[in-house]
Order: sequence, then C-alpha cells, then structure tokens
Amino acid sequence: MAYFLRESVIKTTSGKVKFRQLGSNGANHYHLGVWLATSTTEERDTVRKVDYLLHPSFTRQQRSSANRANDFSITFWAWGAFEIVGTVYFVDESRPPLEIRHQLNVRLPQDTGDNYERVG
Repeated sequence: MAYFLRESVIKTTSGKVKFRQLGSNGANHYHLGVWLATSTTEERDTVRKVDYLLHPSFTRQQRSSANRANDFSITFWAWGAFEIVGTVYFVDESRPPLEIRHQLNVRLPQDTGDNYERVG
C-alpha cells in the first residue's frame, strides 16, 4: 500500500499561473493545491478523511478534507516552500491514522508575463 501527498499550481482557465501580491512590497503568492495520492483506487476507497497541517504562518494552519471525489484535496495561497503534514484517517476506524510528511516543492514556469495572471 502506498499513500503520499502531491501538489500542483492551480492555473486559470486560460492556463496561466494565478498569483496575487499581498501588500505593495509583498511577495507574490500562488494558488496551490495538495491532495492524497494512492497506488490504486481501492486504497483511496479505504480513506475517510485527510487532515492537513500547514506552516505556522497560516492563519488557518489546520485544514481537512473528506471529499474522496477530489482525492481529499485542499487549496491555499502561498509564496514559499514548507513541509505539509497529512494525517490520513481510514474508514475502518480500528486502523490507526497514518501520518505523511511532504515537502512542498512547486515548480513554477519561467517568470514571463505570458505565463502568469494577477488575480484578486
């Protein structure tokens, strides 16, 4: 059995990387998604929910998803790399939760105006 976390930059409908700048001198923040990946559909079907623990700088550091249809994904805005801790809870509650540590390492396209779109 293999359970692991994946991440991706969320793009606009035109395929551009969404970003926003917080404050006049703030860093660009990118819209990111994280989800649970499994080796098989059967393994995913054993999961009840996933709790995520983000970096302490987040106002809402703890997030949760019980949506199996979207692979228990969450989205958020971030500007840097950090470790995410996912705790997987199983349908069979006698099975202990599984903790997964994942280093967020999103690869952005080259920094040209054609690849990015400011939102919000």
